[in-house]
Order: sequence, then C-alpha cells, then structure tokens
Amino acid sequence: MTLQKTTQHSLLPADAELHAYVDGELDAPRRAQIDALLPTHPDLARQIDAIRAAAQQLRASLPEPSPADTPARLDPFRIRRTLRDRTQRRMAVAASLVMALGIGGMGGWQTREIAMRQNYLPMADAVQAYRMFAASEGPQVVDVSATDPRALQSWLDRHFVQPAPLPDFTQYGFRPAGGRLMPTEQGTAAMVLYRNNQGQTIVYYVRPPGNLLRFGNGNRQDGNLLAQYWRQGRYSYAVVSPTDTPVTRTLQQAIEPSRRDAT
Repeated sequence: MTLQKTTQHSLLPADAELHAYVDGELDAPRRAQIDALLPTHPDLARQIDAIRAAAQQLRASLPEPSPADTPARLDPFRIRRTLRDRTQRRMAVAASLVMALGIGGMGGWQTREIAMRQNYLPMADAVQAYRMFAASEGPQVVDVSATDPRALQSWLDRHFVQPAPLPDFTQYGFRPAGGRLMPTEQGTAAMVLYRNNQGQTIVYYVRPPGNLLRFGNGNRQDGNLLAQYWRQGRYSYAVVSPTDTPVTRTLQQAIEPSRRDAT
C-alpha cells in the first residue's frame, strides 16, 4: 500500500503539466497517466477544470486583432506558452533535485515544494510584460487606451474582484497611457502602462497569486529592470521600472514605504 501511494504521488503532475494537458500539448503516454489519476484524485480534476475555465475566460475577454495588427511575439497564447515552457524548465530542475534526494511520500512533496520555490522568480511575468509591451520604441499595443485613471480603474474592476486602487504617479511625471490583459499560469493578469513626457515607461501589474508559489513583499532586479512586488487582498501586485534613470530611481524609493502600508 505504501509503495502504491508513493508511486501515485510521483505521477501527480506539476502546474506546468496541467496547463500543457489543458492545451493538448502533452505526449500521449503522460496524458494517459493523468487521465488514469483523475477518477481517484478529485482535487486534480478540479484544478484542470479551473485552468480550462480560466483559459476560456481569457479567450473571451481578449480582443481579436487581425494578424497584421499584432506581431507574433505579442500573441497572448504565444506568451502563455512561453511562460509555461519557462516554468516547466524550472520545475524539471526542482523534480531532479527531489529524485536526487530519494525522498518519497509526503517528505518528497515537501521537498518538491521547497525546490519549486527556490527555482521560482517572483513576478517574472511582470518583467516579461514590460519588455514585450513597454520597452519597444514603437507604439505600445494595449487593449484599452486611456489616460483617465478612472476609466482604467473601471477597466480593472470589470476583470478583478475588488482590486487595489490604481496608484498615482503624477508627482513623478508618469501618467496612465493604457492597459492590457495578460495570460499567466495562475489566470488572467493585467498591466497598466504609465508614460512621462520624455517617453519613458513603467508598468503596474496585477495578477492572481496561485496556490503554491505565493510570495509577500520583495524586490527583484532583472537586467536593468526592477520589479517591486507585494501582496494586498486577493491579488499580487508589482511595479516594474528601469533602474538606469534618475526619475525612476526616485519613484522606486517612494514605492517602498507605500508598499509596506498596503499590506
């Protein structure tokens, strides 16, 4: 009995595999293994249903631009696949660590969770959103183009349950310019683009936290970008900004105390 339970634990899929299952991108043997687990693992079946529902909701909420209007690299489902593949690679590193330790049962799952956390980069999707949509020299591709904060707040309210108020960065020279929905492993996220008179940009990012890879407040630098993230209410938030300009450094220093007040 113990051996059977340990074997079943070792077959349970990671989040990245569940998304690949929903997208029809798993190989046939692995898909058959997951199919065999579903009758005896109702929680797993519920996870798959939730991922499928989130994907359908995202598909319904996104506009349908013509292929000529949207570069291939900005396609939302290509972004989702890129994020999933990146997560899958990190999960493979975590899984190999668990196998090396040779720990089975509950201890193995606890070790697996620790390894996944160590290989997870908080708000990596927010940084990627900045690079794909805010860093380009041409016009930014957004779902809603608005400079009125009230219009963008209403847009956020339609897609999220009681999101935090949109931050006001006008005293640092940054004003809202538009918003875009983003696909993530945990569900639909949103980015709000801010721009100053010099054309410099920052991004405010809202996303669901997920069930396993939760994190509190922190900073993470990725190249010349700084992601300042925190948890408030139902969601995780981040502001992503460049580190190589004086105006954004002033903004980053101001975010620190306000972020502590929000938690």
